[in-house]
Amino acid sequence: MKYSTINIIYNLPFSNYLGGFIKKKLLKNNRITFIPTNKKKLPKKNHPILNSIKYQEEIIDLYIKKKKISFNSFSDLKHLLKKKFNSNAKFNFLDIGGDKLDFYLDISKEFKNVNYFLINLPEVNQIIRTIKNKHKFVNLRVLNNLDEIKNHNYDFVYFGSTLQYLDNYENFIKEIIPITKKYVFLSATWFFQNDNYLRNIVVKQLNFLPKEFYLYFFNLNFIQKIFKNQSFKTELIEVNNSYSCSFKNFEKLNIKNIKYTNILFTKET
Repeated sequence: MKYSTINIIYNLPFSNYLGGFIKKKLLKNNRITFIPTNKKKLPKKNHPILNSIKYQEEIIDLYIKKKKISFNSFSDLKHLLKKKFNSNAKFNFLDIGGDKLDFYLDISKEFKNVNYFLINLPEVNQIIRTIKNKHKFVNLRVLNNLDEIKNHNYDFVYFGSTLQYLDNYENFIKEIIPITKKYVFLSATWFFQNDNYLRNIVVKQLNFLPKEFYLYFFNLNFIQKIFKNQSFKTELIEVNNSYSCSFKNFEKLNIKNIKYTNILFTKET
């Protein structure tokens, strides 16, 4: 079957419920996780909630017993932070899209004086807030919206594989940069290269079907330019090896070098 046919099939509404055999034949055997779409923006309801109080309690319990992190889109983040801050440093850490409190516990254990700020969707925020109050996580602050984010300054801003799921990502970046004193880190984010003015493409994510996710793949040059214009240099750029898939079904698009990427932007002094 041609890859273009797979794109057509999985852009149809009924495709979310195709049987396991068909999905294996079309997707797994071809290592396909994403398909390009004709959308210009992300759908409004684009974030199925995959979280609960029970889930948070389970990952906290697992961390306490075994010091095991359930998932981290950049496993060396704590090591990176240790290069930038000593263990007694007081600094503000903003986790945009944070949804796993074992990650918060791990950072807080290493850095006793960190102020950990977190923002997610309202439903996730409420779950996090409930757990925070129950366990008395005093250095955890749950933020509700961009206006609340702007009430503080941050030393380190972390987009843990989340920027591509924000429909207003460009405005979000431009609002975050002025209140960031040192670092912005994008982990596990999909980028491509393109020499024209294409800023992004919208793709459909298939590995959670029938739950439906859409996200952006970004033009690397465009994102880097936004930060450069605000006096942030690209200190680190590397491939994130936590996930890989095939992009043979993207070959007809005028883009190249699609890569899962980590980027650290550092404010120039």
